[in-house]
Parts: sequence; structure tokens; C-alpha cells
Amino acid sequence: MLIHGVEMVVHPECPPIFDGISTPHEAIARWGGTPLHGRQRSAVAELRLSSGHFFLKTYRYSGLWRLRTLFIVSRARREYLNLIRLARLGFSVPQALAYGQARTLGFVSESFVMTRAVEEAVSIWTFLYEPRTAAFPFPQGSERRRLIDEFARLLQGAHAAGFFLHTLRSKNVLLTRTDGRYAVHLIDVPFAGIWRWKLFPRAGRVRDLATLLKWSRRLLSRTERMRFARTYGAGRALVRSAQAYQERFYPLDPLPEPS
Repeated sequence: MLIHGVEMVVHPECPPIFDGISTPHEAIARWGGTPLHGRQRSAVAELRLSSGHFFLKTYRYSGLWRLRTLFIVSRARREYLNLIRLARLGFSVPQALAYGQARTLGFVSESFVMTRAVEEAVSIWTFLYEPRTAAFPFPQGSERRRLIDEFARLLQGAHAAGFFLHTLRSKNVLLTRTDGRYAVHLIDVPFAGIWRWKLFPRAGRVRDLATLLKWSRRLLSRTERMRFARTYGAGRALVRSAQAYQERFYPLDPLPEPS
């Protein structure tokens, strides 16, 4: 682990936009967008460059918040590596292109991760709270059943490998549609694979299923949710635990009144 100095990793398939950039500070200064203020510790800048469409997520720590970074893998590095791991597990995720971090005596001062954008994607959050703004309708019929089965098998495989996603919230799950065929994509995964769920794998399963349940109870029928559970291989005890966890920690938000 880097203790002091700067670290920059650029994927071999990244376009040559990092030519001449050797530190995280230089990357953030070029593309980081609005500076962070107050308690804000991260920000995302959308980049539409001649070489492509990207997102740059930056982290900056100051004051007591820097104590939480001492000798701990930076979120930027975790997200970069998690995206690569999730892709290998079969999930559709943004391509991880680069990350960098600067440390002083073990403390992270600033860091970033750059990804290639998922084009024309709509978040599950949008289908829940702003459905009229979605570029395409929520999938129906056989297409929806296919997505349910595919994602259940992928999640079960990740969990069987001891890898838990932790942040399957509606804003982090995207849908795309190409020629009528939908695909599920995951974003914002700095906490995937955290160590405590490896020690308590059943708790990791419960949390992941509970975060899914929060929004799937709005968008999927009970029959469809049970289809997901069967494909995943969740027994009744696990399903009940996930529902209890969801109701306690992730209660359903009120939906906006139709305008």
C-alpha cells in the first residue's frame, strides 16, 4: 500500500488524455469541476471530450476526516479495482480507466477515479420518482423476467465468491435499451467487497437483498420478487431476514404526487 507520495494507474485501453499528467492534483485541476466545500468529500464531473464521454469522481479529505484514511485503501482505488472485479464476475459496469491518490504519512489528501460513461442509461431512481423523464419505458413481460433471472444468477455467483456489493440502491442501478433489449448496469461501487461481509457472509447477503428489496417492492410484483428469490436460491429464512432488514433500515420512501 502507498504510504507517502502519489500513485497514478491508467488502464492500457484509456485514451491518451492522461499524457502529461503525472499526479492526481493535475488530473483533478484539469477535469475536477466545482471545488468541494464544507462537509462535501466527493464530487462527480461529467466529461465530454473529443476522445469520449467520461465521469471523474474526486475525493478530498481535510480536518478530522483525514483520520479515517490513515493506512486504509482509498475509495478511489477500491472503486477502480471493484469495477474490474465486477466485470470479471459478469456484471455490466462502466469501464474503469484510471485512478490516482496522494498520501502524506499514510493520510489521503485527494484522489480520483475515472470511468467511461454508460451511454443513454436511465437509473432505477428515475423510474421510481421521475418516470415521465425516462427515455424509455420500464421493461415488461419476457424481457423483465430475463433481467430478473440474469441478475439473480449474477448476484448469487458474486455472493458465492464472497463478494458483496453493499450499495445496490436505486440510483446506482441503471438500465439501457438497445434495439428493444435491456441491460442492467451498476455504478458507484467503492464499498463492494468490504472485508466485514467476508467475515459475516449471511449478513452481507441480507444487506444486498434488502437494498434491492427497497426499490423492487415498488417496481416488481410479488410474483416477480419471488422469482428472483428462487433463481438466486434464497430460502424462506433468508427472504424473511432481508425483508425485516429492509423495513427497519430502508423503509419505503413516499412517492411524489402525480403532477
